[in-house]
Amino acid sequence: MTQPVPYETGTRNNVKVNGKRSGKLVKGMVMGAVVGGALAMLDKTTRKNVTSRTSDMKDSTMGMVAKVRENPSGLVNDWQDRLKTASNVLKEAINDAQSLYEKVNDDVVDQVNQIKDDSTEMIASTKEAAEELKDIGSKVKEAGEEVTGDSTSSQSATSSTSTSEDQSIHPTNRTSTIPGQVGSK
Repeated sequence: MTQPVPYETGTRNNVKVNGKRSGKLVKGMVMGAVVGGALAMLDKTTRKNVTSRTSDMKDSTMGMVAKVRENPSGLVNDWQDRLKTASNVLKEAINDAQSLYEKVNDDVVDQVNQIKDDSTEMIASTKEAAEELKDIGSKVKEAGEEVTGDSTSSQSATSSTSTSEDQSIHPTNRTSTIPGQVGSK
């Protein structure tokens, strides 16, 4: 049989010592902040900045307290008016943004869709023209064979015994300086 082992739920940094918890990490952080603040106060410009900012904050707070004491309802009404004005400005900005979105959606998106449709039609027309060109080329070739009296069988024999004269008409073995041309390097 196995015996149950007691499970400890406390953490290492939070160990009970004489009934009190010792939070070493928290104590160390507080001590570090105090020491750091004290060292920062050794600098003359830091002391001046801290005192001027503290004085400004005190004056601002005292001014606000004085305004609240003099006319608390006036201050509340002033803040309400400011919030209403800000709310109205935000509503106008939202309406302007929505109308701009609708304008862009109507104008630009429709134009983009029209361009897409037009380009699709252009591609289809180009493909049809290419097919028609192939048909025309084959008809011209056929007409040329009729005129010269060459048949398909004599053409294959002629192409295997090509002369230097044929090569000068369509030179494919010469190098060219024009990129993309047959024979280019």
